[in-house]
Amino acid sequence: MSKTVCLYGGPLFDGQVLHSDAAIVFDGEGILEIVSGRRKPAADLHVDVEGAFILPGLVDLHSDAVEKCVEMRPGVFFDTDFAILNLDRRLAACGITTFCHALSFGQEEAGLRASEAALELVDRIRHFAASEEASLRHKIHGRYEVGTPDAGKTLSHLLEAGFLDMVSVMDHTPGQGQFRTFESYRDYYTRSHGVSEEELFEVARRKNDLRDAGWETMGRMAQQIRSLQIPFMSHDDDTKEKIRLIAALGVSASEFPVSMEAAMAAREEGMKVFMGAPNLFRGKSSSGQLAAADTVVAGLCDGLISDYYPECLLQTPFAAHKKLGIPLERAFGLVTSGPGSFLDPEGRTGQLRPDGPADLVVVKTGCLARVRETWVAGRRVYRAG
Repeated sequence: MSKTVCLYGGPLFDGQVLHSDAAIVFDGEGILEIVSGRRKPAADLHVDVEGAFILPGLVDLHSDAVEKCVEMRPGVFFDTDFAILNLDRRLAACGITTFCHALSFGQEEAGLRASEAALELVDRIRHFAASEEASLRHKIHGRYEVGTPDAGKTLSHLLEAGFLDMVSVMDHTPGQGQFRTFESYRDYYTRSHGVSEEELFEVARRKNDLRDAGWETMGRMAQQIRSLQIPFMSHDDDTKEKIRLIAALGVSASEFPVSMEAAMAAREEGMKVFMGAPNLFRGKSSSGQLAAADTVVAGLCDGLISDYYPECLLQTPFAAHKKLGIPLERAFGLVTSGPGSFLDPEGRTGQLRPDGPADLVVVKTGCLARVRETWVAGRRVYRAG
């Protein structure tokens, strides 16, 4: 029988309610008790958090950080296992306890990972996640790029094998979505991936030629996703028409909508809306699109996603509280129970409740928020200092 641990001496957010002073008792099997007030329940180990916040472990639905860790610079590759191990430790220090690796397939023409390499990455992440080396819960978020040959077949195979925890569809064909002009498309890929303008013209032509067939493939794959009841998102939505299209496919969340029109339409369709944490922390989109702050203030944002910078996720609740006047209770939900309830409708992920998993983080505040401790499945995986 594993030892029981009691964290006490600070405010506790359970995923729904912010208790001004509370204690939580847990072991390796899960959470045993949450007590409001100053009473210190019995446990084998007591840890005084000294006024720090006790929160559910942060939940990140979408990050391509592992690809950046493997290919630190264009054409400069590091060992995959080395990259995953070091990213795991970095995420624990960020307070992230459930992390979805967003992997693209078959986009070698635009400087991203080819299907073969992405499949190898899936295998290595799953192997690491099942090992004793893993500090946190690693999930696979498969991204289907419309107009990419064979990507549908690859993702369908992964779905059938049970290797994907969620799926998103994205259409990066120039002229809509994130890239409403070819100039914005050119600027992004030449800057981020070192692709020449001549290569991009050819890529854009192929994407446009294959776009209709790509959406037909997505329609067939959507049936498979729905039958498996896997979380299904759409990426960079821009119009009401796009929202209606993906709603008909069974998509239940819009991530990074690029216009307020799309965000409002998604909510009208009963979808969740997820925005970028770097966008909110910086106060603007890196590509000049919709500001995450606008959706939070309007009550349209259900959660925040690290996208490319995991360290931003912890800072955003405090930024939303200080800069936008959002109550802390609601702000904490944007990085815990909000995304957690999408990934896990049973409500165990991103919340602290009896019989739920003991995934939690202790956070000290100041000019910037800092993780003091991270616990996953009742095991302390990170402690500062």
